[in-house]
Amino acid sequence: MKASTRQRKAHRLGIKTRRDIAPVIRHLQLLRRTMSIHEIAEAASMDYTSIWKILHGARATVLPATERKILAVAPINGALLLDSTGSRRRVQALATAGWTGEEVGRQVAARRGDAWANITRVLKGQRITASLAHEIAAVYVDLQQQAPPPTTASKRAKERAQRNRWAPPAAWETVNIDDPDALPDWSAVLCEFAACSRPVKPGRALCEACDKQRRKRGTLDGYTPARNGSALVEDALWISQQQGWSLREENGRQLVAERLGVTLDALERSLYRHTNTQAESLAGKEAR
Repeated sequence: MKASTRQRKAHRLGIKTRRDIAPVIRHLQLLRRTMSIHEIAEAASMDYTSIWKILHGARATVLPATERKILAVAPINGALLLDSTGSRRRVQALATAGWTGEEVGRQVAARRGDAWANITRVLKGQRITASLAHEIAAVYVDLQQQAPPPTTASKRAKERAQRNRWAPPAAWETVNIDDPDALPDWSAVLCEFAACSRPVKPGRALCEACDKQRRKRGTLDGYTPARNGSALVEDALWISQQQGWSLREENGRQLVAERLGVTLDALERSLYRHTNTQAESLAGKEAR
């Protein structure tokens, strides 16, 4: 006997064939802590749309067969809630480029086969599932290679990131972003103005020279940054302090020169002139 025939017969006899949906929804909500809707649908041998409609209240009752299939699905064994530090830092790093939390959430949801992903939970520092952390890490890699759409929301996301001094992806390249005790390497972050290669201070998108020019002229169009000897030494000293690279050692000077994008010879000449200038200044003060 076909299912439709059984239902008509049961209706004529006054037999209830549909079940209360509340227990099914509660079980689905439990499953969603560790599984995507696609994973639940596959485990229950059902289609994605049916699970989604039940979970989002589009159904008032369910058939007994549907109830049995869903209640038979057990949560993934060994699923753990993880510290969200790494995921939070990834979302914040993407915001420095203009990616909004909403867009990151849409990208994550698309990968999980869901309609929506709770990125707010991540930014609040709450614990998250391993699957969500994995998807955020994948989206983080993908979006770094793309430019966000030039929208007002994107501009606000970037401004928010600067106000809160969120570290961009470059600050985490040589640091374990998932380690709660790790600190971003700001000396690896360079000025976002394409013609400049100076390092920036924490929370800044532009170096001090470019930022000064933008505030003075209102734009950086036509501006060509020039790093004189004193500016080069200032940047070198800041990087050496951040990284612990000694400028007294050749290896330390080489590392700083590579970070600044200059030759070791150019850096050493600037340091030599800087040292002599300081010595002459000190001698002049002593003579007076």
